[in-house]
Amino acid sequence: MDEAQFLDPDRIDQLARTVDDLDIDVFAFGITTGFRSKLFPGSQRLVELADRVEVLQVEALCWCGARATHNTRTTGAEVVVEGAQVVVGDVDHLPDEIGYEVLCRRHHRRRMTSAVASAGALLPDVLPVDPVAGASGVNGATVRS
Repeated sequence: MDEAQFLDPDRIDQLARTVDDLDIDVFAFGITTGFRSKLFPGSQRLVELADRVEVLQVEALCWCGARATHNTRTTGAEVVVEGAQVVVGDVDHLPDEIGYEVLCRRHHRRRMTSAVASAGALLPDVLPVDPVAGASGVNGATVRS
């Protein structure tokens, strides 16, 4: 089963019953997360029920050469972070069309596509929290901006 992330969780349950009741092996392939770094419902159910989960040795690379771990939806060179989880697109797209690019976590978080990087644009690093000057941190450490 290819592109198993798009299966409904009920279909994943049916595949598990096929394995258990009919003694037929089922091999499912696909990605786990979408462009928002959230599990696809089908992928989530597969992970919950799978007898074995294996990461294939094929590794995609980010434009920087690091291991690509995030599927990124783009419109032109801009990263899209909202919208439907499933939208059909192509990596060879016109500037105003939806496309997808694989990025490492760092560049996904920074929303830095290969087009943005090649244009030389510098985007600020986005921290998960905003540091507050003089705030007390872990173990009494002081956070200063």
